[in-house]
Amino acid sequence: MRKKLSNFLTQTSNPYNLFTNKALKSYAILGIGGNKGNVLETFWKFFNKLKNKNIIIYHSPFLKNPAFGYTQQADFYNGIVWVKTNLCPIDFFSYCSYLERIFKRDRKRIFKNAPRTLDIDILGFKNMKITFKELHIPHKEWAKRESVLIPLKGFQ
Repeated sequence: MRKKLSNFLTQTSNPYNLFTNKALKSYAILGIGGNKGNVLETFWKFFNKLKNKNIIIYHSPFLKNPAFGYTQQADFYNGIVWVKTNLCPIDFFSYCSYLERIFKRDRKRIFKNAPRTLDIDILGFKNMKITFKELHIPHKEWAKRESVLIPLKGFQ
């Protein structure tokens, strides 16, 4: 499977380059995940909150995959969400952080890769490149994660 994914992935650091549909470049791409509590219920509640300020264009099927890093924990559920937003990147980042807090995401984890209720990663934002201390768009690790590549490939 990994070889097929690497063949799918072109020599790019931008997830938008994987798609020929130019309209997709005007949307934000979120990666969502979690492995603590009732994750699928959390995802649906998250979608309802996200729709308050944005339009959800598409969401991938949810993948269940083993934890990485610290592996002695529950499996993760992951998915991709394409979002149309009028927010600027910083406001969108703040809104995503706010949503994580609503769903009890603890940013002060006791260790790296600790269990979490909801993790929201901005994988891409309207085909922009942004680098701040706390925010890198496109997300630095998007091309290394099967939990991102598999849903993106399914959307192509």
